[in-house]
Formats: sequence, structure tokens, C-alpha cells
Amino acid sequence: MHENREMTAAPRASNISLDAHVRSRQLELARSLERKKAVYLDIKFWIILRDVVTGLRSDPVETELLSLLREGVAEERLFCPISDSTFAELLKKADVNSREVTAGLIDELSLGITLIPYELRAGTELAHLLHAARTPNDVYPLDHLVWSKLSYVMGFLHPHGTPFDPATELSMQKMFFDYMWTLSMREMIHRIGDHALPNSVRFDTLAQRLNELNAQHTAELRSFVQTYETEVHGILDVVMDVAIDIVGQMVYEEHGEVPTLSPEQRKEEGRQLHNLLFAALKMEATKSVLPSLHIPASLHAAVRWNKKQRLKANDFLDFRHAAAALGYCDAFFTERSLRSLVTASHIALDQMYGCRVVASSGDAVACLRRLLDFPKKDAQGPS
Repeated sequence: MHENREMTAAPRASNISLDAHVRSRQLELARSLERKKAVYLDIKFWIILRDVVTGLRSDPVETELLSLLREGVAEERLFCPISDSTFAELLKKADVNSREVTAGLIDELSLGITLIPYELRAGTELAHLLHAARTPNDVYPLDHLVWSKLSYVMGFLHPHGTPFDPATELSMQKMFFDYMWTLSMREMIHRIGDHALPNSVRFDTLAQRLNELNAQHTAELRSFVQTYETEVHGILDVVMDVAIDIVGQMVYEEHGEVPTLSPEQRKEEGRQLHNLLFAALKMEATKSVLPSLHIPASLHAAVRWNKKQRLKANDFLDFRHAAAALGYCDAFFTERSLRSLVTASHIALDQMYGCRVVASSGDAVACLRRLLDFPKKDAQGPS
């Protein structure tokens, strides 16, 4: 892509750290997206569009959907980013040839753009919140920090431990990063071939276990708000080590050193941070800048509060799709069941984040026609 070649041509100053080099690329990318609307497609819609491209589908509405998306991308009015959840699902679907066709369509409609992976995005949101609380004028807009290129859809990895001196290794790391920054999804899928990403978590086993625990504690749930707060406590437990490390980095930046904490002191710092963030997540303003925490907590709470509903293995990826799409995109094309969940009146996540959510090709076409006439929603978070 021409845009990628221009980025690659940017100088790699020897005195710039690797982290600063990566961040400069991200900020450059984010600025290029400011006038474009982000339309997030879950795997259902990518498969529909792929089948239209290959001639397996000829429905006029689905054909119009693809045409509108292509027109919007060609006119630089929209793009269709993916996430690590999309990539994981792509590797589970169909044969290699079908994956490559889907990957080629992703290259075309996404402009080679992805959100950073869920765990990194949650950490970025926490870091942004904590830094903005201290120095609000010294932080970038949150949505300038979450975009990346497809080759880094699963996170940033750099060669290290080479036999070269530090300066040469740093230069090689920057060159490797710039090369990877231009890699297409189709080429990635071709190189992966029949291999799939290893599953670190068996979602079917996890869903079964959580359903059993939910059943045991059903009688303790007295309201949706209380159920949501229970889920917030759980998700904060998961990210607390990251939050402690963020505070440690802030201390280092201010004082030049990080105090060594005993296990007991780290536990106490974690408890205090947990309480602080729990209180903060009761405020709408905090929920808006922590979508990767608030959205999954809300959706898990909604499932638990509907005591007849049980978690399914695919819900975990669906909830992450929702966190990516609702938190950072203008429209979300998804399954009917997920649309019903995120738009339910007691959570109304679509309204909180200003994201249109549709579940049929006809509604997607209508949404695109309206969306392209509206101004892009405001950037999230402090500027």
C-alpha cells in the first residue's frame, strides 16, 4: 500500500528508543484516521462479504453492503478495523484458501488497520486514566493510542538477544518493525498455512465452570447493579498487577526509581488501587474511558442477571468484539443475540459509546447510508 511505503520511508533516528519509535508510528496512523469512520464487522459479516466476493452469495442487499463499504473506503470516508478476536476466529474458520480470500478482503476494507489486542488495550486505558488524573494536559487522546497494523494484531514482538551491540540491535529492531508494519493479512495467513493459534484458554471449559459458579451464587444476586459490581471486582482482580506496574512506572518517571515492594506491600497497594478503580467505575466518565473493563463486566453481569441464560464458549470472544467495537468504532455489525444484549435498556452500551449496532445486512446498509451523512463522533478521553 502507498501509505505503508511512506511510513516505512520515515527516518529511524539512532537516539530514539524502540518504544518511542513504535509510538510515533501509532500516532501517525491515528492522525490519518481522524476523518474516517470506523465500522467494525464481526466474523459473521466478514464471511458474508467473502461469499459475495467469491460468488457464493448473490443477495442484492448483501451485494449492496459490500459495494457501500468499498465505496466508503475508496473515498477515504470509512475503514473496517479488526481486532485480535477477529484474527482468532479467522484462523478457526474454513480451509486455508477461504481464509486467504477473507484476509484479502480484510486488507482491502480495513486499510491494514487493527485495534491493539484486548489485554494491551485494557492496560492502555488504565494507564491513560491514571496519567490523565495527574497531568491531563500531557496525555494523548485515548483513541490515538489503540490503533496498529495487522501484522501486530496479537501485540508487539521485537527481535532481541541478537549477537550485535546494543546500538546495532536497536537499529535492526526498528527496521524489522517498519517491515512488519507493511505486512498484509493475506500474507500473514499464507505464511501461517494450516497452523492455528494455540488456545491458552479452553473457552468451553471456562464457560462450563463459570456457569456452575453462577448457579451456586444465584441467590446472592439482588439487583443488576449489584451483579455488575460483582463482575467489576472480578475484572479488576485480573488487571491489578498491570495497574500496580503502571503506578510503578509513573513513580519511576517522576523520581527516577521504583521502590522495591515486599509481597505484603504489593498486596496492600493492589487493594488500594482496586478500591480506587472500583469507586471510579461507578462514574459514567470513567466507564467511557475504560471500555475494555466496563463493557465485558456489563455483558457478563447481564448474562448472570438473566438467571435462565448460560454462558457459551463463543461469548468470551463476542464480548471482546463488543469491547473493541463499542469502545472505539462508529458502527458495529454483529449477531442478533449480541446486538440484543448490548442494546438492552439496563446497560445501553450502544448509547453510552455512541456506536450504532445492527445485526442484519439490510440494517447494515441503512446504517452505512446514515453514518456517512453524520459527523464522526468525538474522540474519547481527555485530550
